[in-house]
Amino acid sequence: MPQTDMFAYTVEKLGPPAQASRVPFEEAARYADRLPPALIGFWQTYGRGSYQDGKFWICDPAPFQPVIEAVFYGDPEFDPADMTAIGYSAFASLKIWHRRRRAVSIDFLFREISNPPASAWHDPDTGEPFSPDFSIGCQLTSFQYTPAQVDNDGVDLLPQAIARLGRLTVGELYGFIPALNLGGDYRVENLRRLNAAEHLLVIAETANFTLTRLTPPEPPAHPYGRIMPVRTIGRM
Repeated sequence: MPQTDMFAYTVEKLGPPAQASRVPFEEAARYADRLPPALIGFWQTYGRGSYQDGKFWICDPAPFQPVIEAVFYGDPEFDPADMTAIGYSAFASLKIWHRRRRAVSIDFLFREISNPPASAWHDPDTGEPFSPDFSIGCQLTSFQYTPAQVDNDGVDLLPQAIARLGRLTVGELYGFIPALNLGGDYRVENLRRLNAAEHLLVIAETANFTLTRLTPPEPPAHPYGRIMPVRTIGRM
């Protein structure tokens, strides 16, 4: 299976990120032992910014480290010291690079965590692992293929949020107030523009998170498989 440069492909297809700030060498160098070189090179060439009207943000990891620590505190399998935030969505999902487990994603609206098995980052033809550069490129640029976050009527929330609240700026997301885990309602009227790291930390400190797995395909009812709970994340 060819290992395409997913960052170059994304820039060719969508252009560089909007509202971007290039990362100085000194700051980027601090992540040399935590992130694959491809992402660090992207930061330095194009910067950290947004795509698709703020649907997804390539982020500064530092503000999100307390969020990771709050979610995974005491967990026997997931050590926050091995994890670094790399991007987040307009509606509160966080993408994390794990030095051993690779792709980790947290959906803060529904408090679910996914971490595909090692087979997901091994070439099915050769059995060899994909390069970390290819893996993180696929993980970070997958926003292009992620379905829209929709309201209860199936209508895309992003245009509605932009019309009501304006476009997001760096470090912001659209969050429900009160948060859904604190009794809030899943209605566009309850969305606010919020500091992303602060809002996710509030949820992380007040909610339990569930590790999930995707089952094999089960046609015709579940042609792509089903998301099934595995266990609660945290101290056991």
